[in-house]
Amino acid sequence: MNRIIVVGSIMIIMLGLFACKQKAAETPNIEIEQSITTFAPLPSFREVYSALDQIQVRDISAAVPSSVYKTRQEEVRNAFSLGLLTADAVLAAKGQDKDKLIDISTQMMNLTSLLGLESEVNRLGDELKTMIEREDWENLNKALDQHKADIESKLWENENFDDYTLMLLGGWIEAANRVAWLIHEDYSADRSKVLAQKGTFNSLVSNLEQISTPYIVDQEAFQEALALTKEIQAIIQSHDGSGFTKSQLQKIIQKTDQIKAAFQR
Repeated sequence: MNRIIVVGSIMIIMLGLFACKQKAAETPNIEIEQSITTFAPLPSFREVYSALDQIQVRDISAAVPSSVYKTRQEEVRNAFSLGLLTADAVLAAKGQDKDKLIDISTQMMNLTSLLGLESEVNRLGDELKTMIEREDWENLNKALDQHKADIESKLWENENFDDYTLMLLGGWIEAANRVAWLIHEDYSADRSKVLAQKGTFNSLVSNLEQISTPYIVDQEAFQEALALTKEIQAIIQSHDGSGFTKSQLQKIIQKTDQIKAAFQR
């Protein structure tokens, strides 16, 4: 009888140890789990640009900045600028503005030395050159969208979350700026609803707050951009489903302009 009790006790202990071991194997390392959930992937700004489908080509072309966005060469500004210029390139392609698209794409290729993305951009350059010469606007839009996705994927796979976030910041800030400007010029409350990207700006602010690299967070431009992005987030969060007012659109334009100017100093 005692022998049966002892054997039974040993079996219970062994089963308990096995269950604990199995549970531990199924639970990811805390540090790995945190690195997975800290930075959130953001959607493409394509949804915001869908508002451009209701706007004439000549008006879209007028929204492309007259001069190519430039700033001094260093990693933080390169990442932000590359995202911003990607948004401008898509805008120029939708506006069928050949000359501006050539200038923008050339500058995009000059921004890759500190980001380790030369192969992606050089490949795009070859594709773009041919498509621009042919004025193949439909495939240009597809190529730019694929190029954007490729760069974001590579930064994410390399766990370069800082540059990933800064690049997305540049893209979303410029997309919001230009779409808000276009809608403000020919106001439509219904069209303005496309800017109600609450989840995106929540994730963008969260990602920016996760950046802890000293040479980034200590920069005045970064601190200013973070504060202004939170102000834009508050405007977007206030959206009640009826569309943004012209006054709100103007605030979005002003604050996004200020972020762009901050990275040019």
